[in-house]
Amino acid sequence: MVLASQDGERRVPFTAFYTGYRASVKRDDELIVALEIPPVEGQQWFRKVGTRAAQAISKIVMAAVRTNRPRIALGSVAPTVVRLPRTEAALAGGSLEEAQRVLAEEIHPIDDVRSTAEYRRRVALNLLARFWSDTA
Repeated sequence: MVLASQDGERRVPFTAFYTGYRASVKRDDELIVALEIPPVEGQQWFRKVGTRAAQAISKIVMAAVRTNRPRIALGSVAPTVVRLPRTEAALAGGSLEEAQRVLAEEIHPIDDVRSTAEYRRRVALNLLARFWSDTA
């Protein structure tokens, strides 16, 4: 992410930008002026699970890329969007069942007005299986 102020620009990796729920490293005097996204190789996959398709707030969301080193990110299972490096490694090893076991331990969803932690965990496991089969 490219942040700019009167003092100049600075670049912050997206994974370091958010520090918590509605909190980031952006200073009050800065604006986000650009997102620099390198090309992504592999088959991309995205699913949003919510009460209805038009509603912006999701119960859970998954974005993933299938390559020999899969990449997976989940939203609505933590205060910020999270990458799943241990789950990715398990998928790279070829075992969906192991990846699902690891995923269940790697995320820490909460109960809130939109959904329960158990529902989010179960849906995350189902989304992982759907991603793996859809991109086979």
